[in-house]
Amino acid sequence: MPLDVIKVRMQIQGTGGLTVFATSYQAAAHLWTNEGLLAFWTGTSPAILRQATYGTLRVGLYVRAKSAFGVEENSIEPFPLRKMLAGIVSGSFAAAMCNPTDLIKVRMQSSRLPGSSIPHYQNVFHAASSIVKEGGWIGLYRGVGPTTGRAAVVAAAELGSYDEIKMFLRRRGAQEGVPLHLGTAALAGLCATAASSPFDVVKSRVMSQPVNARGEGIRYSGMIDCIQKSFRNEGIRFMWRGFFANYLNKGPTVVLFFALYEQVQYRLDLLLDG
Repeated sequence: MPLDVIKVRMQIQGTGGLTVFATSYQAAAHLWTNEGLLAFWTGTSPAILRQATYGTLRVGLYVRAKSAFGVEENSIEPFPLRKMLAGIVSGSFAAAMCNPTDLIKVRMQSSRLPGSSIPHYQNVFHAASSIVKEGGWIGLYRGVGPTTGRAAVVAAAELGSYDEIKMFLRRRGAQEGVPLHLGTAALAGLCATAASSPFDVVKSRVMSQPVNARGEGIRYSGMIDCIQKSFRNEGIRFMWRGFFANYLNKGPTVVLFFALYEQVQYRLDLLLDG
C-alpha cells in the first residue's frame, strides 16, 4: 500500500503546479516529514474493496474468456493472441464495473498533496457521497476511459504473459511447481508494469483533478486531452512517471497473487477430484 500511495503522488505531479518530486525517495521523504507514517496507508479501504471486486472478477472472467476463444484448460500449446484477447475482455469489463472504487482510492491518496484542491475525505462513504454531490452518480465513473484502457492492457500483459511464459517453459521441460510460478510471475509483473504505465499515469491525473460546479474536470476534458497536455508540457517521459515505485508495488503483488492462485487452484482440484 505505501508504494501505491507513492506511485500516485509521482504520477500526478506536474499537474496544476503541484509539488514535483525528482524520485520516489523524495516523495516518500515528503510523506514521512509532512504527513506522518499513516499517510502511507491513505486509501487502504477502497484499495481493499477494489481488489476484492475487480481482482476476483478479472480472473474469473479470464478463465471463461480463454475457453470462449478456444484455449483448452491446462493446454501447453502456444496461444498468445487468444490469451491476450481474453485478458483484454476480462480486464476492461471488470475495471469498468469497479471504477468507483479506483476513483475513490486515487482521490483519497492525492487529496493531501500540497496544492491539491481535492477535499480531505474521512472514509470511503464520505468520499463517495462527496463525489456524487459534486458530479452526480456519473461522477463515480470519471476516468473510466483510461481505467478501462489500462485494465485491458494490464490483464493482457499480466494474465496473458504469465500463462504463455509458464507454458513456454513447460514445453521446454520445466516442472510445475512454486519455483516456476514465482519466476514466471516476476516476469509477468514487469511486462504488466511496462505496458500499463502510460495508462496508469493518465488515469491518476484524470481522476485526481478538481471539478467545476457541473462536475466536469477543470484540467482535462478526458483521456486524450490529458495525454496531449501532459506530452506538450513534460514530453514523452510523463508516461513512465513513478515507474520504479509502480513496479516495486506491482511486482511483489503479482508474484504473491499467482503463487497463492496456483496453490489454491491445486488444492481445490485435489479436493474436487478426490
